[in-house]
Order: sequence, then structure tokens, then C-alpha cells
Amino acid sequence: MFRQFYEGMQLTHLPLFTLVLFFAVFLGVAAWVFFARRGQDYDALAQLPLTDSSVVSPDSRGARNPS
Repeated sequence: MFRQFYEGMQLTHLPLFTLVLFFAVFLGVAAWVFFARRGQDYDALAQLPLTDSSVVSPDSRGARNPS
């Protein structure tokens, strides 16, 4: 199936180029997320489940109202 598709195609390097481009963008985003100096953001988010639920403020939509 793929052989028949690629036989009439003149730009056969484009699928490989897009795969390499996708992989490079994926690695770039992963590096930005995991290796960038965002440790303080992750530390604050990691402490959210441990916070006292009585001091939870309503979110921007006002959906959470502590009682």
C-alpha cells in the first residue's frame, strides 16, 4: 500500500522531514516543561492537595464556595 502511494510521489523526503520536525518540537516542549526554571510553579501546585479545604477561595468562575 505504501509502495504504491510513494511511487508516484516526487517529494518522498517530506514525510521524513515532518517526522523529524515533530520529534524536535516535541523534545523542545518536553525540555521546556521539565528542565526550565519552573520548579516554584510545580512546588506550589504540588501543595494544593495538602491545603486546608476551609481556606479555599472561590475560583474565577465562583464555582467553589467553602462552607
